[in-house]
Amino acid sequence: MPPILTNFMRTVTILLVLAVATLLLASDGSSTSSGKIAFASDRTGNLEIYIMNADGSGQTRLTDNTGINPAWSPDGTRIAFNSDRDDNFDIYVMNADGSDQTRLTDNPAFDIKPAWSPDGTRIAFTSNRDGNSEIYVMNVDGSNQVNLTHSDALQANAAWSPDGSLIAFTSDYEFDLAFPADYEFNREIYVMNADGSNSTRLTESDGFDGSAAWSPDGSRIMFTSDRRDDNLEIYVMNADGSNITRITNNSAIDQSPAWSPDGTRIAFFSFRDGKKDIYVMNADGSDETRLTSDSADDLAPAWLPDGQIS
Repeated sequence: MPPILTNFMRTVTILLVLAVATLLLASDGSSTSSGKIAFASDRTGNLEIYIMNADGSGQTRLTDNTGINPAWSPDGTRIAFNSDRDDNFDIYVMNADGSDQTRLTDNPAFDIKPAWSPDGTRIAFTSNRDGNSEIYVMNVDGSNQVNLTHSDALQANAAWSPDGSLIAFTSDYEFDLAFPADYEFNREIYVMNADGSNSTRLTESDGFDGSAAWSPDGSRIMFTSDRRDDNLEIYVMNADGSNITRITNNSAIDQSPAWSPDGTRIAFFSFRDGKKDIYVMNADGSDETRLTSDSADDLAPAWLPDGQIS
C-alpha cells in the first residue's frame, strides 16, 4: 500500500477510535450530568417548586404561590405538587414549565404527597379527610378519589412500583408535610397491591422507616430510617424487605431519596450545614455531591423520568 494511503488509513482509524471513546464517555457520564431534578425551596420566603439540571445548574422557579413535594408525570410533561395557596393543603398539577397550574383536590382536610402511577392515568396521595392519614388514589383530572387503606393507623407517602402493580407506603407516623418530624411513633414500610389489597410489612425497627422510593427496575427500595443511631439516614433493601443496607452515614439528617432514571444515582436532601440542601450520590452511597448551596432550605427532590426532556 502506498505510504500516503497508509497514513490516511491510520488517521481515519485514530479518528474513529477517538469518536467511539467520546461516545462511550458521554454515555457513561449521562447519569451524573444530564436530566432534570425538581425540588422545593423557601429561598423567596415561601416554599416553592424549582427545577434544575442534574448537576445543580440552571435553577429555575416554577411556582409563585407556594408549592412542595413535586412529582413528575411519567412522560415528563407535567408536575403534581401540593400547596396551601388556598389556605389548605391540596394537590395541584402544572405543566413542566410551571404554566397551567390546576387544583385537583378541594377538601377541608390536607391532601399532600402526590405520586403518579407509571401509566400516567392516576395519582396516589395522602389525606386525613377520614380522620386519620390514609392513602388515596384519583384520576389525573382529580375525579374518582378513592381511599385505598381504610385503617385506623396512620398511612402516608405512597410510592408506585415501576410496573404499577404495587404501592409502597409508610404506616403509623405523624409528619411535618415536608419530612417526618415526630419520632415518638414506630413507623414501618409496607407494600400493597395497587387496589389497596394484600398489605405486607417490609421493615421492622423501633424507630422510623419511611420515604420509600423504588429503583427503576423494581428490584430495590431506597428509604429513610433512624434505626441505628436515632438519626435519619438513607438505606436500601430488596423489594421483598431483605438485605437492608445503610447508604449514608452522617451526623445530620439525610432524607427523601429519589433514584435517577438509570438507577445509578440518588438525589436526596440533607441538613448538614444548618439548613437543608439537595445532594446526589452513587447508588452505593459513594461520591456525594452538593447541588444547592443558597442560604435557604432546599428539599424534596424528584428526578425527571427516563428519556424525557423538560
